[in-house]
Formats: sequence, structure tokens, C-alpha cells
Amino acid sequence: MKSAAIPDVVYITDAQRVISPVQAAEMRAIFDRLPLLIEGESKIVKQINDELVIITLKPTLFSYSANRTAVVEGSDELRLRISQVLWKELATAGVDIAVACVGADFYVSRKVDAPPIEVIVKSAHVGTPKHLYHNMDKYRTRTGGVLLPELRHEPYVRFDWRNPLPHKDECMPPWLADQFIDTKKAEEVALQSFDILQRFLKTRGIDMLDICFFISADGRTVFGEISPDCMRAKYEHEDLDKDLWRKGKDRQTVLNRWGEFLGLVEH
Repeated sequence: MKSAAIPDVVYITDAQRVISPVQAAEMRAIFDRLPLLIEGESKIVKQINDELVIITLKPTLFSYSANRTAVVEGSDELRLRISQVLWKELATAGVDIAVACVGADFYVSRKVDAPPIEVIVKSAHVGTPKHLYHNMDKYRTRTGGVLLPELRHEPYVRFDWRNPLPHKDECMPPWLADQFIDTKKAEEVALQSFDILQRFLKTRGIDMLDICFFISADGRTVFGEISPDCMRAKYEHEDLDKDLWRKGKDRQTVLNRWGEFLGLVEH
């Protein structure tokens, strides 16, 4: 596995220098004493003030479909380092990113109105649609084609409501999703972000099939991690994503492959 470097505080955009490196380090030092905003399966969010939060990732891996969960030490660091690179790509391309800066084991973000909704972009017939909609490949589409498993197609967006465990997340009808998030704007931002990342990753030999974004209620701001834990990404037809965990690979294999992902995007 590639050794993940421990950087100083790195800013995602100059325009978001809302906290100094010293202040960020101070907030990390007193992280345990800061007010808890939310703790989930993969992260802990503490409140700095009315505008800022500080987040640490947990070294956990979970797959509902495979009914498999574990603590994988080092996975949190790889997720953070990869997210740092991809956040920067999006911000440089003009996408509004809530993340202000990234430290050795934390990041500071603007506080946003964050509904429990995943904004998912699919560009291949994989994952949930492939498994949920039985016999779809037996019917012709309106244009005369057939949606076969793994088939590449034009990217589309769907919205999933994030249920607390042990319940699985559920797809939302557009009207219902629109009560909590501006679906039109969020779809626009998600497709723009997907295109930016897909093009960038392609230059590194990585093929991204789908991704899950977290976008603010107004549909304008991307927040939260962007890592192999929330996408399907392949390198030379081999898994670089959480499919490794879904398929029963051991902890070290996941770390090795995610370390390879980091090495590809860092250079």
C-alpha cells in the first residue's frame, strides 16, 4: 500500500480561507470538547461556530447489500487524502465546495443545510438498478435497445433517502425529494461534478461508473467526502472502490487498492 503523506493544513480554494491553519489546528486539538452536531457510521461532525464545522472520518467499512461491516484502520486516512484531491478538482472547476481546508486527520467545512439525501449519478447499469429491477433486460426500450447489466449509458441522477441502520436507503419520487432539496439545481450540480471528476479520473486511467454526492438543500453546494467509499471506479477493469468490500475482499486488499487509487490521483 502507498504510504499516505500527512500534510499541513491545505486549503481547497483561496476564497474559502475562513479559518487560519493555526485556528484549524487548535480546533482539532480540542475536538473532543466541541459540541457534537452529528455522529454517523462513517464520520463525526463537531460545531466550531454558527458558520463552521470540523469533521473526522471513522475507519469503518459498511455494505448493506453484502451485510458486512468492519473497522479497517487506515481506510479513513485514504478516504480523506483522496477526497482532498477530488474536492480541489471540483473547486478549481468552479463547483461550490463547502470544505474550506483539510488537515492530517480532519477537515473544516462551512455549515450547510444538509438533508439526509444522497444525490447519485449513474452512467452504467450497475448497482441498485441492476439488482432492484428484475427482468428489465427482457424488455426493449422505447428506442429499441436493451438495458443489459454493466451497459454504459448517458448519466442520470436519482435521489435516495438515507435511513438509519439497520434500514436500507430508499429511492425517492422526484416530488418527494423536492420537498427537502432543490432537485433541479442539485441535478445540475451533480451532473456537472460527475463530468469534471470523470474527465479527471480518466486522465489517470480510472473509469468512474457512478458516484454518490451530498448536496445542500438549495442544491448549490457539494459537501462531504468524495472517495472510493462512495463511487464505483475501475482501473484496468479491476475494482478500486467499495465493490472490493461487497465482494468479500479482506481488509488489506481494500487498503492496497485504495492506496493505488491515491497514488494515481496524486500525480
